[in-house]
Amino acid sequence: MDASLSDELREPSPVRQSGRPKANQIWIAVGAGIALVTALSGVAAAVFEFHDDSEIQREVFLNIPSPIKLAFYTVMPILLLWATVQLSYRVKNWERGGPDRRKTTPKNLKHRLADFRSGVYMQTLMREPGAGIMHSLIYFNFLILLGVTTVLEINHQVPEELKFLNGDVYRGYALIGDLAGLGFVAGMVLAIARRYGPRSWRPYRIAIKSKPEHLVINGVLLSIGVTGFGAE
Repeated sequence: MDASLSDELREPSPVRQSGRPKANQIWIAVGAGIALVTALSGVAAAVFEFHDDSEIQREVFLNIPSPIKLAFYTVMPILLLWATVQLSYRVKNWERGGPDRRKTTPKNLKHRLADFRSGVYMQTLMREPGAGIMHSLIYFNFLILLGVTTVLEINHQVPEELKFLNGDVYRGYALIGDLAGLGFVAGMVLAIARRYGPRSWRPYRIAIKSKPEHLVINGVLLSIGVTGFGAE
């Protein structure tokens, strides 16, 4: 064990202050804020109607009727709130543990960064090549697509003079999104094949745990990726 971490563990644990907000409360506040911003973005788009006149751009909600737009900006905040509350239960369960000293110092900074990188890059999954490639295609490309969608919504909300997704910038943006979409679809195909493909493709530990609902979940995720290209 790292010496600096050992010193931390020997130090007395801090006393939890009852007046401070709990982690699950902070999580709910953040989730509620995101849901509120999502709802307000729909209102702002309808009220201000900022449009980009460039010939090369991504038209948002092209040929989508107003009632469908209203349904989208109504359902999405509700789903975000529901997901926030459900995940807050997991955070609340984590709070059952005692407080611990997790202070980052110059001595343990390198060790903590290595642990963070290991978690973010899912290095435990990389031990098996098949699982590592599949999860990497899904995980990293999903993050890229999330960023692509976020950038598109930001561009959708800003005034005409501040819009930036047009011309060559849009071409580069679209290329990144398309490549990430292809990678995501490939990852989902691999995920389905590893569970329901030929026996030689299915690891034993996955085959014995596969359930019908797994096929439904993977199929929905795959359809999201495929229909994204269809909509474009």
